[in-house]
This record gives sequence, C-alpha cells and structure tokens, in this order.
Amino acid sequence: MFALDRHASFFQHSLRLLPYHYTQTDTTRLALIFFCVSALDLLGYLPVANQECSPKSKVTKNEVEHWKEWVYSTCLLPTCDAFRCSPATAVPHDASTSSAVDNDKVGYDVGHTAGTYFALGILIILRDDFSRLDRVRMMSWLRKCQRPDGSFAAGVIQSIGNESSDNLEVYFGERDLRFGYCAAATRWFIGGDILVRKNVVQDIDIDSVAAYISSCVSYDGGMAMGPYAEGHAGLTYCGVGTLRLLGPDNTKVLSDEVVDGLVRWSLMHQVYAELDAESSSESASDSEVTSASSSDACAQVRTADIPAGFNGRINKPPDTCYSFWSGATLEMLPLSSSNTTGSLGLSDIRSNIIFLLTQTQNPMIGGFSKVADTPPDLMHAYLGIAALALCADVVREHRGPEKFVKSPLEREIIASILPLKSIDGALCLSTSAKQYAEELRAKWENE
Repeated sequence: MFALDRHASFFQHSLRLLPYHYTQTDTTRLALIFFCVSALDLLGYLPVANQECSPKSKVTKNEVEHWKEWVYSTCLLPTCDAFRCSPATAVPHDASTSSAVDNDKVGYDVGHTAGTYFALGILIILRDDFSRLDRVRMMSWLRKCQRPDGSFAAGVIQSIGNESSDNLEVYFGERDLRFGYCAAATRWFIGGDILVRKNVVQDIDIDSVAAYISSCVSYDGGMAMGPYAEGHAGLTYCGVGTLRLLGPDNTKVLSDEVVDGLVRWSLMHQVYAELDAESSSESASDSEVTSASSSDACAQVRTADIPAGFNGRINKPPDTCYSFWSGATLEMLPLSSSNTTGSLGLSDIRSNIIFLLTQTQNPMIGGFSKVADTPPDLMHAYLGIAALALCADVVREHRGPEKFVKSPLEREIIASILPLKSIDGALCLSTSAKQYAEELRAKWENE
C-alpha cells in the first residue's frame, strides 16, 4: 500500500534535520528543499492558501512563512535577479559599502539556473507573490546565460581582465538540456513572455533554443545531452518540457515522426522484471513494518511475474526517478494533445504503480530509493511521489482503478495512491501550485 503518512513524516523530518550523509550535497540545498516542499504539497500536508490540509500535518503556517523568508534571505543575490543553489556558495559582502550591488565581490556571487528554478518553484508552492524579485533583471540575466548555439549555461561569472581589457562575463557549467529546461521554467514562472509582449525587456533567443533541442534528438529516438549522443530519459524530459513551457508555437520544431519516435522510445524503456519466489519472500519479510494486510498485499503481488518501472538508458535496471522522467514525458506527448495525460495511458500503469510500491518504497520510514533494497534518498523519494501522482491522474481520468487491476487486492493497492494531488508534469509540481502561478501571470498581464 501507499504509505502516505510515513512519506509525509519522512519529508517533514528532512526539512528540519538531515543525516550527515547529505553534507556533500549542501551546495545544492535548494534542490533538497524543493523535493521536500513539493512532496508535502502533493501529499496534502501544506497549510497554504485555502486548500484543505491533512489534520495529521505538523507543518504550521509560521513555518511556511519562515521557509519563504529563508529562500529570500540566504539564496537571493543582492541584485535580486537570480538565486544561488545554496547559502554555502554565497560570497560575503562588505557591510560597510553603501550598496551591496556596488561591491566588487558581487561579481563572484553568481546565480544558477537550476537554483533559480528550484527557488521559484518553492516560492510558488508556498504562495509567494514574487514582489521581492526584479523580474526584468531576471529576464536580462537569463539572456546572459544563453550560449550562441541556443543552449544554456548554469550561469555566468565575472572574469577580471587586466588594465587594457574589459571585464568579461563567461559561461560556467555543462552544455546540456537541463539548464535550458530550468531557464524555460524560470521564464514562465516570472512571466517573461508577458514582459516581452509589453516591450519591457528582450526575450531569450527561442528559435535557437528550439533548434538546439531538435539537434539533440538521438539516433535511437530519445533526446541526448547534446548532438550525436545517446538518448537519456531525464534529458528527453528536459527537452520536451522546455518546448512545452516556451509555448505551443515552439513545439512545431519537432515533426510528427520525431514525436512518435519519442513516445515509442519512452514506452520502450518500461523494463520488465521477473521476480522469483525466494527474493520475493525475502523482500516481503524486510518490509513487514506497517500492517499485516499491507505486507501481505505486497508479498502476494511479488510472487507474480510483473512488468517493472522505467529505466533511463538501454540495459539499465529500472530506477524510481525514471518513472517520473519518462512518465512526465509521455504525459506531455503529443505536444498538441488536449488530453491532460497525453500518451501516459499507453504505458503499463498498473505495473509501474506496483513496481514503485513493492520494490522501491520504504514503508518503515517513508520515502523511495533509487532501486530495490537500498535506503531512500530525497530526490528519489520526491520523484517516486511525483510518478505516482502522474499515475493517479491517469486512474482518475478512467474514473477509478477497475481498468488497471487483475484482482480485488490490486484494486486496493492502486486506490491507495488516489489521495495524491494532481501534478503538472512540465513544471514538476502540483496543478494547484501551477494554477496559483497562472493567477500571478494573469495579474501581470492586466497591469
């Protein structure tokens, strides 16, 4: 069964105190916070706006305000145009200067496209109105992060020249589709397209973004880190998500043949696994920590040969995170579909749910692991929740689990995920959070 309350407890505890193993991830702290906050939102444990919150939630409205303040006070640059990934990367500024923006150290205190996406996502989920941001400067910063070939860097850093040369801003970070996705999501969050239509600021070069994404379509049908490389499910999600966020006019860069290939490629990465009785019984005994009915349900399902979850590349084992990356890609394809769950219903929803709940869910402490029989971590825990939310949307679209079950026991298992909130695959957060962002965009449109 889906251990909703255990998962909520896992993320609530993680927001307050993390094990020392996470020390090495401190430079990406905003990502960890996003995983926790967005998961609690999908689980219905956040007291935001007028939404109904679980009575079991231990999150208070004061904590929500504290989290918002923390994001602004520790990760927003003095220029108010971008966010760091973590306060650990901040450069101390001289408090004696009249303006932090004028301090020469600001050039080394750089924004990050991924950190900015995570920060804005957190603030949207927590219902912030972005009044403390300089949206025009943020759009200008995004333009600086775009390379001539259309791809995006992680950010730009000031390069100090000599007396005879000017100081230059140079790109840093890898060249791949991930940062393009973060830039497109940031542009959407802050209403960058609205600012462009009002002639307030110049836009990023959308045509070159679309052309770069098109060049990353691999020989195998997926999208790769760059041209001529092997397709990867996470990068395919980033490429498709970028086109979706940039608007319907930009999705035409992919032909119908390419889109069909992307759907086929994503579906082909649902990996089938045959579980023998011995490993099934061992796994079942390890997970007998909730209720007898829950562990019995898992044990009975494990004894059958079932299709598993998704992998990211060929000849790799199924991995929790790809149930979201591939699932959300399928949800967005075809790009012109009016169906809210796109092509996701073509996958084996039943098996994906059972894979996540019986193989990588930790029913004792909550969370999901990367693969079976390993400890849960925040990224896979969140993406496991998000993947199940995608599946729940498909189940609700078919008015219940009946179409997806082979026994009454499976009906109970699949029905256990239905309390999850609906999710928007392109933004990787709840549809209620997206609706709030759309309200902000409508307000900016009318200003």
